[in-house]
Amino acid sequence: MLNVPPKELRENIARANGYLRRNEVERAMLAMAAAMRQCSGVRLMRAARAEVDIQVNDFLNSLIRHQRLQPLLDPGQTGRPRKLPYQQGKEAALATVLEGLTKILKDEAENSIKRETEARIERKKTLIETGLRLMQEGQLAKGRAFLKRVPEEFSSEEGIYVQVGQIFAAAGQHTEAAEMFEASIQKQPRHTAAYTGAVTSWMKLHEYEKAEAVYQTILRTFGGHPSTFGKMAKMYYLWHKREKAEDMALRALQGNSKQSDALEVIEALRRR
Repeated sequence: MLNVPPKELRENIARANGYLRRNEVERAMLAMAAAMRQCSGVRLMRAARAEVDIQVNDFLNSLIRHQRLQPLLDPGQTGRPRKLPYQQGKEAALATVLEGLTKILKDEAENSIKRETEARIERKKTLIETGLRLMQEGQLAKGRAFLKRVPEEFSSEEGIYVQVGQIFAAAGQHTEAAEMFEASIQKQPRHTAAYTGAVTSWMKLHEYEKAEAVYQTILRTFGGHPSTFGKMAKMYYLWHKREKAEDMALRALQGNSKQSDALEVIEALRRR
């Protein structure tokens, strides 16, 4: 018989109480379950046993009062939560109960997350569908307002501004689309789809200065590339800035002699 509880047993009991104080209930119960299985395999002197019993009972008394355990421990006629079984020689039974309660709490937490996720998806879907329906009915301001609520409510979702920008673009609402793409650029500077969407939207609105500003940001963020220079050449050509169009086309062709946008611009400039 041991006159001192084994170190691992003491550590698991201390760990269980520590977890419980930090409201990490599942980890607390698993630590105590491990302690109980260790306890069932050792014989302790009376003083050592008394030390363990006091610590375990303190833990259980705190545990049954924890708000997450209340729904699982039906109160008796006194209104107090039901006690968890703990007797010398039946430590394994307590371990099994604690492990079972842990599984229930984990399953409930997973189901709660699943329900919350499903509710968020449904909410997002409703906002988008309502916004599109209102715009189709001619209520443009109301429809746009519903769609703008999507990134407001789901701002933490990656790519949400690009997604809503693409919805606006498909609906022909290019100003709102451009605003969404610009917001995405600010929040996620490496999201290339946002730059493409912003340029396309501003070009459709003939907002060449704003399109140029996006291209300048692209150059600062990703560096120069023949395809970027070629697209810029085309933008400057449509903007009637002949010298800049030619300069960008030549820069594109220096990197890729077959760059299609640049070749198209050079040919168009020669015809004029």
